[in-house]
Amino acid sequence: MKYKAVIFDFNGTLFYDTPFHNIAWQRVIKEITGRDLDDELRVKMHGKNNKEILYCIKEDMNEKDNDYYSKYKEEVYRNICLEHPDKLHLIKGAVECFDYLKKQGIPFTIASASIKENIDFFVKTFELEKWFDVNRIIYDDGKHVDKISMFKDAAKMLNTEIEDCIIFEDSKTGIGYAKEIGTGLVVGIGDDFAMLKNYGADFCISDFTEFECNKYL
Repeated sequence: MKYKAVIFDFNGTLFYDTPFHNIAWQRVIKEITGRDLDDELRVKMHGKNNKEILYCIKEDMNEKDNDYYSKYKEEVYRNICLEHPDKLHLIKGAVECFDYLKKQGIPFTIASASIKENIDFFVKTFELEKWFDVNRIIYDDGKHVDKISMFKDAAKMLNTEIEDCIIFEDSKTGIGYAKEIGTGLVVGIGDDFAMLKNYGADFCISDFTEFECNKYL
C-alpha cells in the first residue's frame, strides 16, 4: 500500500540524542539535589515532560523554579550537543529519505515534543530548511496536551488524513499514540525491534537505509 504523507518524530528518530539528554539531566539533578541520576529516578522520569520530571526530582519545587530548570535543562542539553560534534548528525539514511520525498512531491513534516529553542537549534544545526517548511514543524508551543494532538495537527498541516500517513517514532508513548489515532503505518526506529513491536510498531528499522521509500510512498 502507498501512503500520502510522512510525519517524523525528531529526538531519537532523526537525531540520536538520548545520551545527551541523560547527561543534561544528570547535571541538573546534581545541581538541584547534590545526588546522581539513579535507576529509580530514571524509571520515574520515563515518558514524562520536563516539568513532571522536575517534580519527581523535588516534589516541593515551586512553579517559578520548575519553569526555570525546565528551560535550563534544555540549554544544558544544547550545549552538550555542541560538545560532541562527531555525534551531531542526522541518523543514517535520513537525508536520502528527505530527498526522495521532496523529489516525489510527497508532503512531510516533523512533530516533536521539543520546545521552540531546541527546534530552532535543530533547524540551524542540521540545515533542515533544505527539506522542511520550518513553519509547518509541530513542536511544544504550549497548545498540545500530548503527541496525539501534535500528530493530528501535523496531518492537518499536510492536508492529509492520519490513516494516509506514515509516522516514524522511537518511543513507547509516541508509537502508542500514533496507533491510537489510526495512523496508516507506524514505523519504529531503534535497535530493540522486539520492544518496538511490543509498543505497537507495524515494523521496525535501525536507520533510514532500511526503509524502502518507493515501496510505501
